[in-house]
Amino acid sequence: MKRLWIMAGTLLIIAGCAGPKKVVTVSPEVGKKIIQMKASSFDFDPDVIRARQGDRLVLVIENVAGIHHNFTLKDPSGEILVDKHLPEKETVRVEVPLTHAGEYPFYCDKPLHATFGMKGRVIVEP
Repeated sequence: MKRLWIMAGTLLIIAGCAGPKKVVTVSPEVGKKIIQMKASSFDFDPDVIRARQGDRLVLVIENVAGIHHNFTLKDPSGEILVDKHLPEKETVRVEVPLTHAGEYPFYCDKPLHATFGMKGRVIVEP
């Protein structure tokens, strides 16, 4: 039982370390939009991106952590569009056509990483 309380306390401390999130809005022009993103232990920065339907989103994701992560992006219907390995201390380029309006959730699929805050969304407006 004591071990469970220690684990719960550790999780709360980790969750409390996640600071305020930065929102990035992509300009309303239709075309290719490049966003620089950082993946660290339990965080994507930015974790909210705004774009327009028809934009082609290019994410340049730098994994600044000393461990590997993953970038998984789903379309508004829940279908996986991107499932990309993010090697430690490397930068990966991901290009996604935003064909539908709605929310495109993204997250790291490694165990508990999304639970600890390594998630976000692309909000696509018509």
